Amino acid sequence: MFDPGALRLVVLGLIAEAPRHGYDIIKALEARFAGAYSPSPGSIYPMLQMLEEADLVTSVAEGNKRLFTITDGGRGYLAENAAELARVQAQLDEASGDIRQSALAEEVMALRMTVFRRLRHGVLSPDQADQARQILRSAREALDRL
Repeated sequence: MFDPGALRLVVLGLIAEAPRHGYDIIKALEARFAGAYSPSPGSIYPMLQMLEEADLVTSVAEGNKRLFTITDGGRGYLAENAAELARVQAQLDEASGDIRQSALAEEVMALRMTVFRRLRHGVLSPDQADQARQILRSAREALDRL
């Protein structure tokens, strides 16, 4: 999803918004992609260590976690690379939209398969069929209101 330079900028940008734990960074990126992409701890934690070794962030221990905060050097690095960060953010916006659409389509297909599997095997009682119809109607109406 990211080349290392882009990930470095994005992670530093997230820390510039607010001090964060590594887990918070993973969750922020996961949220940006509506859960369809989540960076691995194996890519985030070494990146945080490299940012700290480069004096772009500092960290303090909070129990078994570390809270990362941007340094003046990190702010300067972001300022020097603002155009590149903007370019990466634009690419992420485009990719996250595509991924969100794909994830939505996958959920629609999964729902369709579940409904047809239940209907094909005749495992719904008349009461369950009424409940399923109401669930589907409520979901359709909720989507119409978006």
